[in-house]
Amino acid sequence: MISVWNGQSNDAITDCHAVVLCGGAGRRMGARKELLDFNGEPLLFRLCRSLSNIARQLTVVTDVKREYDFLPREVRVIADQVADFGPVAGICAGMAASSFPLQLVVACDYPLAGPQVWRALADTLALHPEADAVLPEVGGKLHPLCALYRSRTLATWQAALDGGNKRVMAATERMRIVSWVPEDGATNALMNMNTPEDYRLAKERLRL
Repeated sequence: MISVWNGQSNDAITDCHAVVLCGGAGRRMGARKELLDFNGEPLLFRLCRSLSNIARQLTVVTDVKREYDFLPREVRVIADQVADFGPVAGICAGMAASSFPLQLVVACDYPLAGPQVWRALADTLALHPEADAVLPEVGGKLHPLCALYRSRTLATWQAALDGGNKRVMAATERMRIVSWVPEDGATNALMNMNTPEDYRLAKERLRL
């Protein structure tokens, strides 16, 4: 059963906007990831509710305009302006939908990430006013699709889109980045879910 949630949180950071990326077709998963069930709730609902703990506004970006009737009306849903371009196009569309200075970008295949991660990213960026973004780093791997960016990075994302460069890391390499390394016990929160086995494992870890 879907929990009661009205799309808002009193604890949200006033100037933070969350961009939820749902543009992937889920070919390896065999289903759309955002609709996968987690404890009786669609993953997208669960993720948006979690993000509302830090973001004052939420925008879901899809490959084509979709209706998610289970989301509160306060959650905006928009479509990519450039089809079949991947996350870069989704980030551009999502960031452009809000003038807030902080943009929390999260792909819908991070089922275990939550408020602890969002707050840590915000706290880290606050310590580095010169930085354009803070990216989680686990095992030497950066996670640009579960990261906090300043709105000024939209120009860099747009330049990548206009230049036909689909590589997310190519865009972030042009930014001033700081990394956030979670403590050992929090590394599961950055699990990336792409296959049915990943889905099974994510549900198992969620029960722990």
